[in-house]
Amino acid sequence: MGVLLLLLISISYALQVSDVNYQAYSKIPYMARIENFPDVISGDTVKKWMLEGSIPVEEEVVKNANLDAIAEKVKVSFGWTKKRTNMRMYPTDKPIYGKNKDIDLSQYALLEPLTFLAVLHTSKDGMWIYVQSPFMRGWVKKEDVLIRDKEEVLRVKALPFLVVLKPRLYIGGVEFGLGSRVPYAEKQDKLYRVFLPDGSYRWVKLSKGFAEGYLSYSEERVRGILNSLLGEPYDWGGKKGSWDCSALVKDVFSLFGLELPRNSSQQMQIGIRVTEKVSSYHDLKEILTKLPPFRTLIFFKGHVMIYGGIEEGDPVVYHALYGIVRDDGSYTPVKRVEKNRLERDMLTNIYRRIVSINVLP
Repeated sequence: MGVLLLLLISISYALQVSDVNYQAYSKIPYMARIENFPDVISGDTVKKWMLEGSIPVEEEVVKNANLDAIAEKVKVSFGWTKKRTNMRMYPTDKPIYGKNKDIDLSQYALLEPLTFLAVLHTSKDGMWIYVQSPFMRGWVKKEDVLIRDKEEVLRVKALPFLVVLKPRLYIGGVEFGLGSRVPYAEKQDKLYRVFLPDGSYRWVKLSKGFAEGYLSYSEERVRGILNSLLGEPYDWGGKKGSWDCSALVKDVFSLFGLELPRNSSQQMQIGIRVTEKVSSYHDLKEILTKLPPFRTLIFFKGHVMIYGGIEEGDPVVYHALYGIVRDDGSYTPVKRVEKNRLERDMLTNIYRRIVSINVLP
């Protein structure tokens, strides 16, 4: 009762962006504000980070990580991505597969252009660098990063910006994705002189593909964005430029200024936790009817969904998913961003798999 009372009080106000972001940066050790990142860091810390959660691979791949060359004190460089680029577990493009050959376990995340980075180490072959981004750390291709003085990074980071509202949008030949921030140096009416990753500038016109600054939150805006993404392909770790379940949540809410962590287990630590277990579908439906749509997240182990309200008496969820098990036990491959109604789509048994229901305050 206490949690629900706190929840009802909190949701009577606008989405508390600063509170959510504070939670993310204070609770999730993989996240870091680049502007606060130290200029020197312990080499043992860098080694520890590199080995966290790693999967056994061929010896030459491990050797290319160049662990022996990490200094006792690492002098940190700074910069930003020049293009969309993949962040990897190891300094290689070679995939690591488990049972599913569609899922490359070495793929951490897709970084958008002008993602600001702290650069910590270089691979033995000189082709990869180990970096800290705001929401994850891992290996990226050296050729995809522009190294700059920290002062310049902070200057560009402090510029006002446009936010990209489409899955893909090109400016000067550079592809930006949903939620990308595109800094601008000046504006004239609806024209903006935007800063591109190579340091050049280009005038663009404000259109349906952009917003000036972050959007103000509303349920209808989140609904419209999610509906516009239905059918987009499922993409583990964003390797091909689309979304898995947690990337979808992260990117959609980034339009409103939320800086959420990268994976579902980390996202489960954010917001107000309503419950960790549901005893029946009836209880699940009763809980959901009391919670705010489009800011309530439903978690399984390894999966996250956005609760989208009630339609014709039927609870709705939005998610990017690979496949789904229905109430009759049948498995359906999906591989896209999907909107499901739990009763119509025979998904009432999902209550058995729920490990947390959270509300963004």
